[in-house]
Amino acid sequence: MRYFLVGWLVVLALIMVVELDARLVRIRRIRRLVGGDERDAQITDFRVSPQDDEGVFKYAFKTSNGIDVQAAGNALETIGIYSYTSPEGVPIETRYIADELGFHVVGRHLPQPPPTPDYILRSLEYIRTHTEDGKLKPHVF
Repeated sequence: MRYFLVGWLVVLALIMVVELDARLVRIRRIRRLVGGDERDAQITDFRVSPQDDEGVFKYAFKTSNGIDVQAAGNALETIGIYSYTSPEGVPIETRYIADELGFHVVGRHLPQPPPTPDYILRSLEYIRTHTEDGKLKPHVF
């Protein structure tokens, strides 16, 4: 019984060492990605316009590591753009609008849906041409 308990304690200790090592590896990777220029980035340009009588605001800023952010809007709708260079050196630019319908983004780096199949487009056209105010047109045989 004693050897069984000691065996389990050794296995548990090994699992803890492996998990700790995996966490340290992840932390080192993150520090490498966010090292040097990224960690010490400074805001190089900052502009803000206070809300006007209609509640419209504007702001923009740039950082020393190439991040550029601009936004304008009010309490119900905000449009903006942000850009930066990825760790792989690829320029990333994202445009967005946030309104009562949600947060919508557009960017070349974002995944795009596949094209709508032709049979779906034909069926949508059929529905459009065979309905009146959302109701199917009656057919006489």
